[in-house]
Amino acid sequence: MKRDSEVLLMRRERAKGRTQEQAAARAGMSMRTLRRYERRGKLPSQFQGPRTYRTRPNPFTDDWPWIVSQLERDPALQGTTLFGLLKELHPGRYQAGQLRTLHRQIAAWRAQYGPGREVIFP
Repeated sequence: MKRDSEVLLMRRERAKGRTQEQAAARAGMSMRTLRRYERRGKLPSQFQGPRTYRTRPNPFTDDWPWIVSQLERDPALQGTTLFGLLKELHPGRYQAGQLRTLHRQIAAWRAQYGPGREVIFP
């Protein structure tokens, strides 16, 4: 798949009056690809939908109820603190690379179920 910048370059060349062959050569794509993007009229990024599946299993599924209970008890807890506690509870189960995953899940939980934020400008 081509990048948006390549397709935009091809469109600029075509707008200057270049032939399909010239525009394809300048943009670094084949004639077939050029025709496809001219026919579609969209950029490559406009064809990509959001991914609705997980690429790997959630490592915190078993401990998530415990994490939620800790967050409900003390909303100021940080993901790093909870991750350290999880590593103490289950030695060898979690690696340092999974900390960011826990941060993302906690942020999503706080946005959906966490305490409300103070409104500065109504």
